[in-house]
Amino acid sequence: MVFFFSSTVALLSLLSLPHLISASVAYCSNEEYESGALGQSPYQTYNAAPYKPVQLNYALPPADCPSNSQVSGYLMFSPLGDDLTMTGGGYTMNPNGTMVYFSSGFGARVILRGVFTYQGEDHLGIWVSDGTNTVPAGHGSGWNILLDRTYNVAAKITTSGLTVGADLHELHVTTNNTAIITAFPTDETDLSAYGGSKVGYILNPVAQEIDIATGKAIFTWKALDHISPSECYAPFGTSSTGYGTATDPWDYFHMNSIQKNDDGTYLISSRHCHTLYLVDSAGDILWRMGGKNSNFTMNDGANFTWQHHARFRGPGQLSVFDNGATDWEQDIPYSQGLLLDYDESAMTVSLSSTRAPYNRTNTVSQGSVELLSDGNSIVGWGAMPYISGHDQSGEIMWSAQFAVAGSGISSYRSFLQDWTGRPSIPPSMKVTSPFSNNITVYAWWNGATEVVSWELLGSRLISPLKTTSLANASKTDFETALVYSGSGYTYYQVAAHTANGEILSYSNFTALDGTTFGPAENQTITAAPLS
Repeated sequence: MVFFFSSTVALLSLLSLPHLISASVAYCSNEEYESGALGQSPYQTYNAAPYKPVQLNYALPPADCPSNSQVSGYLMFSPLGDDLTMTGGGYTMNPNGTMVYFSSGFGARVILRGVFTYQGEDHLGIWVSDGTNTVPAGHGSGWNILLDRTYNVAAKITTSGLTVGADLHELHVTTNNTAIITAFPTDETDLSAYGGSKVGYILNPVAQEIDIATGKAIFTWKALDHISPSECYAPFGTSSTGYGTATDPWDYFHMNSIQKNDDGTYLISSRHCHTLYLVDSAGDILWRMGGKNSNFTMNDGANFTWQHHARFRGPGQLSVFDNGATDWEQDIPYSQGLLLDYDESAMTVSLSSTRAPYNRTNTVSQGSVELLSDGNSIVGWGAMPYISGHDQSGEIMWSAQFAVAGSGISSYRSFLQDWTGRPSIPPSMKVTSPFSNNITVYAWWNGATEVVSWELLGSRLISPLKTTSLANASKTDFETALVYSGSGYTYYQVAAHTANGEILSYSNFTALDGTTFGPAENQTITAAPLS
């Protein structure tokens, strides 16, 4: 069938729609993807699994694209934007672009924060909105959830003694099983000196440390108690920063990262003040790095503006994502990830190395820099929907995109991390049966990282329930097809196997008419428990 369009506008409108992709592995230098010809947010689909994850394209491909086999671990990111086909969660993906986990079921606005150690065990952190509308945009009120390796909730974390819940900008879990979080309550204050009303309203961001077990605050630091708006660069009275009213408070400071250090101090980043603050346990400012009142001399290339995700990386070194731009200003040709050396005796900051984006563009919001154990690094480009890998000197090795540049789709932070997940819920499956003796079964298990192969089992009777092995298939994607042709069975089931052939879990049984019932009591899990 051929369709004719009365105008090129109609054709462009069609091309801008999200595009279904049959292949799940990442594209490699796909020009149609990069141009937007496949839509602003191309997505994958499956035969039975009810997910439509974003499709990756390696705009700058690794040598063995799409496998990217030199990269170990999982890409973790949370796309946000109006053109996404699947919303309400964050992704864990293989470096080849196939999905491992989608954090759905927690709410409409969810951000996957990565892996944290809590009580000596790895946990996944996610932020969930409580549905409160926040103005200016880019903030949130809700709570942080820590999921154990079975994806059960181990802890829920939010603010203590504040009028709003935990904000989306930070979650940092300490070795003392406390959580560092941000919050953005609104305070009434005199803004006449800045062009506002004497009865004005301002966002007064809060850094809080919460004891995870009790939910009590053990440290609370409010920006307005320590930092005057005159120290910052956010203009008053704009759609991006707020008009100083009760419904649109002025975002003068914009706290976007906090890190607690082993000595009990806190590193706090203010995007709108272009400053990193080192704060002691009493709340006093020990030093300022960057901005109008810097205690450090910023040597060539070490300065940053509108920054995100500041982290100490060892004695005398820290990393920061230098946006160098915002909606209303551009200070540098393109954003970059910085590794900085600082000297608290000489009070100087020097550039160690930079990480530049594949497409040499500015990202006006969000962003992250993660240093890996081998000295390489991963940069999430925030408002530019890219993730890139860099070597020890900062040179780019590959760059993957999860949407078209300029599409409005972003990810606040992006990581590459190790994770082992074995969901407590059983695997899922669907039986398709053109004929009772010629079936295809689709198997998947959202979040399972240990599955190497699937086994199809059949049974003719519920009682006594005895299964027969019918087929096996290697797992190469989120969803796996198992095909069986032979004498008919009434009930079907799949088993997930490890690389050693051990059984991780059994699905429920499914009949050809779609009815299901639980696995047999005499079926045992042979894989060792998670340790």
